[in-house]
Amino acid sequence: MEDEYIPSDALGPQRCNVCDKMTGLKLCSACKVVSYCGAADQATDRPHHKKACKAIKKAREHLEAEEARLRALPADMFRPADVFNTCVGRFWGILDTRDYMRARYAAADALLKVNTRVAVEKALDHLTDMLRLNRSDNMGLRSIVPALQLRLGREQECYDFLKWWATTGSQGDYDWGDTSLPHLDIRGADVLEGIGMFSRNSEVAHLVALTLLKLRLFLDLSRFEDPDYMDDIDDPDHKFDPYERSPGSLSRDLMRRDNVDLRSMTEKLQKQYHMLLSRVQEENPHFWSLLVDDAIDPVVPPMYSPGTKEEAMLVLYYCKQAWEESEDAILMVDADTAKLTPVYKGPNVAANAGTAQPSVGNLEKRRGTGKVFPSIFTPPSPTSEPEDHFPLSLLPPKHVSRFVHLHDRKKGLVYVDGACSNNGKLSPRAGWAVVYDDRYGLTDLKGRLESRGPFGEEYEATSNRAELRAAIAALRRKDWRDEGFECLVVATDSSYVVNGATAWARSWLRNGWTTSEGHAVKNKDLWELLLGEVERWDEQGLKIELWRIPREANTEADAAAKKAAGEMMEYEFTDGPAVLGSRALRYKVIAVGLDHQGLLEEQYPDLCSVIRNRGSLYQASGETSALQLLGLEVPPTVILITDGAVARLTKVWERIIDLLRGGVTVVLAGFFSSSLNEGQFTRLFAKIGLPWERGSYHRATVKLRHQSVPAHLHNSLPVEDSQKPLFVKNVDKSAIWYAESSNPNEGAVVFASVGNGKLGYVGDCSGSEASTAIIKAMCGLSP
Repeated sequence: MEDEYIPSDALGPQRCNVCDKMTGLKLCSACKVVSYCGAADQATDRPHHKKACKAIKKAREHLEAEEARLRALPADMFRPADVFNTCVGRFWGILDTRDYMRARYAAADALLKVNTRVAVEKALDHLTDMLRLNRSDNMGLRSIVPALQLRLGREQECYDFLKWWATTGSQGDYDWGDTSLPHLDIRGADVLEGIGMFSRNSEVAHLVALTLLKLRLFLDLSRFEDPDYMDDIDDPDHKFDPYERSPGSLSRDLMRRDNVDLRSMTEKLQKQYHMLLSRVQEENPHFWSLLVDDAIDPVVPPMYSPGTKEEAMLVLYYCKQAWEESEDAILMVDADTAKLTPVYKGPNVAANAGTAQPSVGNLEKRRGTGKVFPSIFTPPSPTSEPEDHFPLSLLPPKHVSRFVHLHDRKKGLVYVDGACSNNGKLSPRAGWAVVYDDRYGLTDLKGRLESRGPFGEEYEATSNRAELRAAIAALRRKDWRDEGFECLVVATDSSYVVNGATAWARSWLRNGWTTSEGHAVKNKDLWELLLGEVERWDEQGLKIELWRIPREANTEADAAAKKAAGEMMEYEFTDGPAVLGSRALRYKVIAVGLDHQGLLEEQYPDLCSVIRNRGSLYQASGETSALQLLGLEVPPTVILITDGAVARLTKVWERIIDLLRGGVTVVLAGFFSSSLNEGQFTRLFAKIGLPWERGSYHRATVKLRHQSVPAHLHNSLPVEDSQKPLFVKNVDKSAIWYAESSNPNEGAVVFASVGNGKLGYVGDCSGSEASTAIIKAMCGLSP
């Protein structure tokens, strides 16, 4: 037995469940499918085996009782006697047989909780005999059988089974009740033939099994390209290297044919395999991504519909073991299906399809067209102040505090203000602020005025720009309709904002953004964005009103704006969470490195120090911790990912994508580039909607591409660096910060816009000073 030939892709012979010994074995007397070499090993394994053992024994005893009951039933007007002989092929049509069939399925399912060859053989015997008893297969057993045949190395049987269901079994006029008709009678079909017979009616489980079968044959036959290996195929005494692929019996039979054209066979199988990958993707776009996600533990869903994730989970439940036991199969599929990965759409996309929903933090920068203008809020008297008419109130059901109108609960108010030191002089510094909840006397939103406007142009800071920026932030940073408002009053002490938005802008638009004197309107970019926000909210049922209030009624926003003007310089206009108020630290970084915890501190101590000096640094300790940190109401400024754990944690990666598109900066550094295989790498970026793939990997001198990097960062970054990065390809050249002069199409360092956020990639994992400087620049921490 020790010299028995065992293919790489089949379950091996019985072994001791503890020490793997293959001689002197005895089966467990209860389950009869697990072997031990002695009582001592059986006792050692008892705590681990007990649950499955009891389940198998209980299911078997229940089946035996059901069979005895069924055999003992006398004939009546609905059922003949001796149904096991008189009703073969149409069991399910007789009601009294159904409890037996269910019990037999339960016995097979219990056996499959144990991964031994005997267990799988017994489970397969149950299912195939149930198909003999009930040809029409009302229980869907045909979806389970092929994977078990593959697990046992019975590839020819598997193909014959699949072909019968794709041909005879799919004929609309086949009479399932006529037991004289052939049933599962195909033997020795040509496994190399085309796949056209597997029509659009083929179920996903069969297409998946056929994909695995073709892939296994392709991998097996590719092994025979080694001439020395061919010499050993018929040598009964040859012992194959246990660390090399051992082809199955079907591929060995194919190689024994006369006039074998190996290249033709492998090319045909490879083509069929790729066609099947696409067919499965068409039928169910969830299956391949679930298969390659090793964090998925499939369970049987309570119900499913074709094409759904639940259907994919059901198919995976029955076939995952077959894939995992097939050497290199999942790795191949991971690499070959990565490009088929559907782009992650974000939460509630289906529910909101066709409806333009306000989405805070993930908004286009829309230029106003003049279709809608804000109106002026008119208080009851000229001396009225906001607090007289908009007291702080608690809003159900979220229990948030807002300034709400005394007599109209659907009308809210926010205070906004801007400030600029050295206004109109050298080195002006401006800030802005929004107050919408002062339970604690704290500002809710504030920020340093960016040097670039919303559409990319650079401007000098002024008080007027800061006032406009505050009004824009109030409209872009909260979902006011979600909180139940139908009107929002923006209270400002700036007559420039109120008069400009409600009156002057009308003539500016008519005159092509020129004043009555023929001069270009100042701050056109911010005026356009402000009007664009008014139009967007109007489409969502929210009216915007402006209220010119006295400066002494706006003290909180004024003080906060002045404080923000003194903070670190902001270059890019952003809707991201870098504009948090003083309830939380303004700058927040979340580090996600779950496979190599502590790596960030070890490789980038200076970076960690700078982050803590600027704000706060949180490090996720596991999947649950990561989801909690990423799901906080106050999102991070930056997410640092330092290894490839996110590749197998779907929920974590999808949450990161949501934040990235909403305005957060995400930087992939540390061991990220070296932690992923080709398929994982491509799949991660495909889910974002990026065509990025692994490029070359070698030591190189990479140089800064000044044309891709903002001018204010040039002095903070090394002009060139010697490193050994994993390059990334299929990247827009404008996003490549560092590349080799000889190959500018692959980036060693990339920084790209995704939605309202930025995605950085650092291919070098050495933690060098140069890499640290690059990450600082991406995180907005350069001096």
